[in-house]
Amino acid sequence: MSTAIKPAWKKWLQSSLQENIAKLGTSATYASIATVKKDNTPAVRTVVMRGFVAEHHTEETGWESDLLVIITDKTSDKVEEIRNNPHTEINWYMNGTMEQFRIGGTIDIVESNFDQSKLNHLHSSMAMRQSLQDMDSHKSLALQSFAKQQQQEQRLNWQAERLRQFIQFGASMRANMVHSQQVKELEINEIDPTSGWYQNSQVQDLLDEAYENFVLLVVKVSSVRHWSPSTGTKSML
Repeated sequence: MSTAIKPAWKKWLQSSLQENIAKLGTSATYASIATVKKDNTPAVRTVVMRGFVAEHHTEETGWESDLLVIITDKTSDKVEEIRNNPHTEINWYMNGTMEQFRIGGTIDIVESNFDQSKLNHLHSSMAMRQSLQDMDSHKSLALQSFAKQQQQEQRLNWQAERLRQFIQFGASMRANMVHSQQVKELEINEIDPTSGWYQNSQVQDLLDEAYENFVLLVVKVSSVRHWSPSTGTKSML
């Protein structure tokens, strides 16, 4: 496995995050992300950091990456801002240990009808460690879908990753991505055994609407600065 997929900053970030989640719960995953508006002024908002592309903290996916991922709705202002200027900086402050990571990089948008070839520059930041076919059969619905979509491809299938993220997304969070009516929850009961596509016949149209609005923001990291009271500021990348 390439050491580029497990750089020092990623190990440090994961260790700090695990410690802060133990102390504070999932609020430790909140971070501030900056984008640039059309008038060249900054826009900053809080987002939930969803970890690393093609990975899951409780389930082995067979893949590893050093690409951070954020989930958003395609109607969010930040999507258009990123189209115009993909550069970003994330300030991830972890209150439990009083440390922060300032992460600079660029963002790629993975959305409905996206062109996978435009993401080829990200392949060097990912590696397949183990075939899903060789793993045990007790997989979540999200990972079952991923396995069906990914098959034996040596490069990440971004449609498979987008589907995996959508299926493991919370039912109430999926419901927030339906704009045609108010919905409290959108459950996914099963996946198609052949295609891996999500299924729930009672709300299939609403699920399709939510998936149309479901966007992955993929952060390719180019700089990392770490600060803590004991060490001060340290450049990690």
